[in-house]
Amino acid sequence: MMLVGSILVLLLVLLFLLFDSLRMTQRNKKVALLIGTQSSRTPSRVNRFFVRFGKEHRHELEKKLIDAGIYNRELAKFYFPAKLMILIVVTSLILISDMTMQNQLMFGILNLIGVILLPDTLLHIKGKLLIGKISAQLPYLLDMMAVCIQTGMTIEASLVYLGEELEEFDKDLCYQIQRTSDSAKIHGLEKALNDFADRVPTTAVRSFVLTIIQNLQYGTSVAQVLGDLSEDMRKVQILTVEEKVGKLSAKMSLPLILLIMFPIVVLILAPGIMQMMINM
Repeated sequence: MMLVGSILVLLLVLLFLLFDSLRMTQRNKKVALLIGTQSSRTPSRVNRFFVRFGKEHRHELEKKLIDAGIYNRELAKFYFPAKLMILIVVTSLILISDMTMQNQLMFGILNLIGVILLPDTLLHIKGKLLIGKISAQLPYLLDMMAVCIQTGMTIEASLVYLGEELEEFDKDLCYQIQRTSDSAKIHGLEKALNDFADRVPTTAVRSFVLTIIQNLQYGTSVAQVLGDLSEDMRKVQILTVEEKVGKLSAKMSLPLILLIMFPIVVLILAPGIMQMMINM
């Protein structure tokens, strides 16, 4: 019991230091705005730790949230405090329960592991699913982009237009196109497309990026190529579905044997076996 109480006290101290660090950071920002310079007060070691932690991990947290389809960057600053609050609340509930010390310790360890690993795991899984979703919607983007280019738009102008029009169709694809368009205005279209391929690392996206880059380098006609590429992507998607359907029969054989064939064999043999046991 003393061990669990010590863990709770430590968590409470960490929570207090975290909020004190956030409060002092906000205060220093306000003072800096008032005097026009940075505050000359040297923060404590604890405050420097939390501020440094936020600065070093903020970009990584923002990237995780964006990859998972959460595009509000301000939520990154609440990620670590939220995990700490959940850990403290659940630990408090475990302590006030009527469980034995061994059960409290076991649930406390499970709570610690779950709070640390579960959110990151869920974000990673959601990011993988989001990549597949964006890649599956890419043929529609290619068809609309081909139509825009045939009407006389440049590739950059078509990206800007589609970034505005795709919001109701697919917000995730729309975000990626808007981000690519904004990056193209600053770093150039080739760099923006390569970054898009890095964010969505699938074969379909790489084929799309290579097609556009080839058009930029050699000046080939891209409208017809985009139409053919979208058709090829749809054929690949159909072949993938057919492959999964073909594997389904093999996967269903094991449940079929266990749940249907085995009970039938038991029902057939059981009366004879019971009759033999009675005769013996």
